[in-house]
Amino acid sequence: MHYRTSLLIILIALGLTLCFLLPWSVSLAAVDIGAAMPDFKLKDCDGKEHTLSGYKGKIVVLDFCSQGCPWSRGADPHLAALSKEYGAKGVVFLGVDSHSETTPEEIKAYAAKTGIPHPILKDTGNSYADAVGAERTPEIYIADKEGKLVYHGAFDNRKNPDKAGDINYVKKALDSVLGGQSVETAKVNAWGCTIKRAKGA
Repeated sequence: MHYRTSLLIILIALGLTLCFLLPWSVSLAAVDIGAAMPDFKLKDCDGKEHTLSGYKGKIVVLDFCSQGCPWSRGADPHLAALSKEYGAKGVVFLGVDSHSETTPEEIKAYAAKTGIPHPILKDTGNSYADAVGAERTPEIYIADKEGKLVYHGAFDNRKNPDKAGDINYVKKALDSVLGGQSVETAKVNAWGCTIKRAKGA
């Protein structure tokens, strides 16, 4: 009996320790395909505030990104090219950096160095990542003109960080939405690094 009590105490203590040590051990919400994306109020690296509701009437691509992640860095040039191509068609691209240790100044310097044409928003405390259930970088969410989720997941089907895959899920999804069609592949497991969440978040 004493042995069982001691084992139970050890297991409880271990569980509590892991909760404190693992900042990503949170209950993440998940947005279903077809559901409305939660609104946000986030600032870009120049201090300009953006909201999802402010882009109503436009297709919005949200890229949860991190310059500290090789997979995210590898996808950035291809995302930038897509941003330029589809930005000309009225599609809005926004990066969302939820990494706990990245500063707006670092994000701005990285964007300038790599030529990312769209704003990158700082998700302080990873509150928006938690709201939509984002876990990785890169992880893509596409909202239609009504703010409803039409695609969620990987950028493409690459097998290593620096080599593009032969199926670009984001491009295919955008072509479908712009053409007034439903997205055939609306959800694909995202690859990449885990979002390094703020401690206690």
